[in-house]
Amino acid sequence: MTAGGRRYVPVQVRIAVTGFNAVGGVMLTLALAAFGVFLSGMQVDPVAQGGTGYLDFVLFFNAVLFLSPLAGVLVFLGVRVRRGEHWAWLSSLVFWVLAGTMTPLLAWVLDAPLPFGLLPVLCAVALLGLLLTPQARTHCAEPDELRQDPARG
Repeated sequence: MTAGGRRYVPVQVRIAVTGFNAVGGVMLTLALAAFGVFLSGMQVDPVAQGGTGYLDFVLFFNAVLFLSPLAGVLVFLGVRVRRGEHWAWLSSLVFWVLAGTMTPLLAWVLDAPLPFGLLPVLCAVALLGLLLTPQARTHCAEPDELRQDPARG
C-alpha cells in the first residue's frame, strides 16, 4: 500500500485495463449500430435480394447485437483486474482465449472480411501477453500466494 491507501498498479495492468475499456467501447458501438439496423425497419427477403447475402448481413448484425452484455462484462472485469482480484484475472484470461478462438471461427462461418477475424485475435494475444507478465500475475495473485512459507525460509 502506498500513501493515501492506494495500491500501486503496474503499467502492464493499466495498459491491459485500457485495452479492456477500448475493446468494450468498440463492442458497445457495434452493438448499438446493430440495434439501429434492426430499428430501421429493414425486411429480409433473400429471394428478392438475389440470394442470401442480405440474410447473412442481418444474421451478422444479430450476432453483433449480443456484444452489448459482453462489453459490460469486459469493462467490469477490467475494473476488478485493476483492483488486483485474482478471480477477475483468471476470468479475463478465459475471456480472451475464447475471444481469440471464437471470433475467427465466427468470421469464417459468416464469410466476413479478414479484419473481422484478424483484429480480435491480435487484441486478444496482446492483452493476454500483458496479463501474463510477472508484474500482472503478482498484482493479481491470491493473498495466500504472496505469503512466504515459513518452512522454506
